Amino acid sequence: MASAGPGNILLLEIACTDVCELFSAIAQTGVRAERVADQAIDEARAWLLSEAAVGEHLADQLLLPLALAGGGSFTTHRSSAHLESNIQVIRQFLQTDIRVEPLSDARLRVTIGSSA
Repeated sequence: MASAGPGNILLLEIACTDVCELFSAIAQTGVRAERVADQAIDEARAWLLSEAAVGEHLADQLLLPLALAGGGSFTTHRSSAHLESNIQVIRQFLQTDIRVEPLSDARLRVTIGSSA
């Protein structure tokens, strides 16, 4: 049977007391299945070792709800282009203060609203 895609995907879910994180890796032609798994595992391991509250892909999704709610803060293990672009868009529409500050080599605090 012909396939429309490379065939392998790994979804790794880590459920903690206050948050559920999902890490994924999608196969590419010529990449072994073990390497696909390693990609998701490496990302999950980096998040777990950082002791940050949320991963980089959830961080950009939390900005708008917190800005609309009046503010808040969280920690994440790394910034991303999505986080930076969402910050810029939210600032343009809501004139909300948003600050990203390093806490350590492996963790950032993102603060939204009046406390920023």
